[in-house]
This record gives sequence, C-alpha cells and structure tokens, in this order.
Amino acid sequence: MRGWLIGVAAATLGLTSSASRGELSVPIAVRILAFLLPPPTGEVPAAIVFEPNNTSSLAEASAIERAVGSGISIGNATIRTRRVPVTALDSLKGYRVAFVTTGTRADYDQIAAVATRHGVVTITSDRSCVLTARCVVGIENGTRVQITVSRSAARAVKARFGSAFLMLVKEI
Repeated sequence: MRGWLIGVAAATLGLTSSASRGELSVPIAVRILAFLLPPPTGEVPAAIVFEPNNTSSLAEASAIERAVGSGISIGNATIRTRRVPVTALDSLKGYRVAFVTTGTRADYDQIAAVATRHGVVTITSDRSCVLTARCVVGIENGTRVQITVSRSAARAVKARFGSAFLMLVKEI
C-alpha cells in the first residue's frame, strides 16, 4: 500500500503525467482505486464511458484501452476495461469503476444517475464533471497533476477512500 501512496503523492506533488492534456492518466486512475475502502480484489471490471459520435471521446477511449491492455494489477486486483457507450449506460450494472471520457458532457446527469444507482466510482479528466458532483474523481494533467474528489458524488455511489489518500487530494 505504501508504494501506491508514494505514487499518488508523487503525482499530486507535481510530477507530470504521460497522458496528454484532456486525456485521462490511466496509471494514476488505477493507483487511486487502491485507496478505495475496501480495496478492490480479483477481477475488477472497469467501464470506459464514451460518446460514439465524438472523435475526442473515441480517441480517449482507445488511449485508455491501450494503457490498460489485457489488464493492470493493483494490489490483489486486476483492472480490465470494456467500452460502454452513453447510449447503453444501464449496462454499468456490475462495474466497480467507470472511466468517463471527454465528449460526454451532455450526458453527465445520466451518467451520474446510473453510477449512483449501481454504486460505480466515476473517474474523469474533466474537472467540471467533479465540480458539478457528477463524477467522483477528476485527474487534471498539465505541468502538475491535480486530483480532485467530489464528497457528494462519492457519498452518492457509497465510495469511501482511505484517509491517507484524502490528505493528498483536493476534496470539494
């Protein structure tokens, strides 16, 4: 656990991410999942929520798939992704986490409603989704990586994070 803490601390203290601006940093997003209480174990399905008619959304979905590959291990869990178009959000049932791509802003209310109904932690690179309490975690890339957590969105999906993690991020 200490290794994950150091990784997230390094990210929040100013190291740059390999993701381009506006694109989700998958390594950081996956590290964040290790701080969920209880931590994930076994096979952890992660949805990639995307807008099929938006080129930015499709590009980010592809980038997330490439970054995850056949799976990424965190602690005792392996994250595996599958695309879920905004037109099929009810299929989020059974997922623990959803990576929300850019280009889905018009669907944030619906994404939040479905995530709340099924207890899905939403992670995005679009800070506005977190500021409006539609997504749980936002990861902003730039010269420094900024992680923001929406308390109300986390409560709505019944997500709890370890206190060590919450000391390192901005909660709103």
